[in-house]
Amino acid sequence: MTSLTRALFFTGPLFTGAAFAQTIEVPDWENSVRFQLVASQDGARPGDRLELAIVAEIDPGYHLYGPEERKPSRTEVLVQEDLVRSEEPVFPPVVTRDLAGLGKYDLYEGKIAIRIPVTVEETLLLRRELPIDVRVNYQVCTDSACSAPTHKVLSLVLPVVGEGAPVRSTYPDIFRSKE
Repeated sequence: MTSLTRALFFTGPLFTGAAFAQTIEVPDWENSVRFQLVASQDGARPGDRLELAIVAEIDPGYHLYGPEERKPSRTEVLVQEDLVRSEEPVFPPVVTRDLAGLGKYDLYEGKIAIRIPVTVEETLLLRRELPIDVRVNYQVCTDSACSAPTHKVLSLVLPVVGEGAPVRSTYPDIFRSKE
């Protein structure tokens, strides 16, 4: 369901009885995209190589810009944790659309997952938990309007387990199996 708010504006002279009402669709920038940060396993061991993913659910009628578009509109991710070394994010395929009068753009619509390979630092042994923050820079748009560029910081805490301790794979629909 597209989440738009209808606003009623009055134009024209109000005191002469000649006022005109005009309904304008106001996009719901705040609630049109929902983000979640998930990990490929339920715990972390020193030296583990695992993946994080930012899952974005984008309402119909809205889109985000792909990573190759210009700043500040493009979607970017940045891991903000010293106890993991992150690699380049793996972005899903984009949809190229011609936005009337604006040109062709690479966009994300629907549900997407941006995967981020990370390696856990060996110094993790001294901790009981691994907190991870990932910043997402993005701009929400419809085909005719855009919000201001913004960001969210998503957080996740993984329990630290000893070397050789078992960990379970999580979110198999997002992460490939480790073979």
